[in-house]
Amino acid sequence: MPISPYIKNIRDKIGSDLLLLPGVTAVVINARDEVLLQLRRDTHTWAPPSGGVEPGETVAECAMREVLEEAGIKVEPEAVVAVLSGAEYNVTYPNGDQLATVTTVFRCRPLHAKAPRVNDDESQDVRYFPSGNLPANMLPRHQWIVNLALEGNLRVYFNPSS
Repeated sequence: MPISPYIKNIRDKIGSDLLLLPGVTAVVINARDEVLLQLRRDTHTWAPPSGGVEPGETVAECAMREVLEEAGIKVEPEAVVAVLSGAEYNVTYPNGDQLATVTTVFRCRPLHAKAPRVNDDESQDVRYFPSGNLPANMLPRHQWIVNLALEGNLRVYFNPSS
């Protein structure tokens, strides 16, 4: 999806300066223990659906919206797996925009057996992968996040400062 009107308004005021934004990552695990991943157009790597929280939206609502927008399926968040922030979650986009995120990671389950599909311009492909056979071209942090969600541990991970 294109930049939200909310973020565009802020960017019009601050340019490419660092912006702190709450975000979510949704690790969707179906009944066959398969993980939903999208092949991202920007990095050409496989990753769980993710995105920024809009004003007035809860982080859980954002997770559900992002999966619907990116993969065309409805999900239910089951647990918070991690809350992540810090320098390693800062990003500079190709256009120079800088972003620091505080990301809530949810383990989610699909609400139906409908096959996922590319549903926006952020993805090249969207599909389920067996949990024991995830694609090799994942960023290490995405692999780590998926593994946290697959553990099924209800204890939330908070990244400590170094």
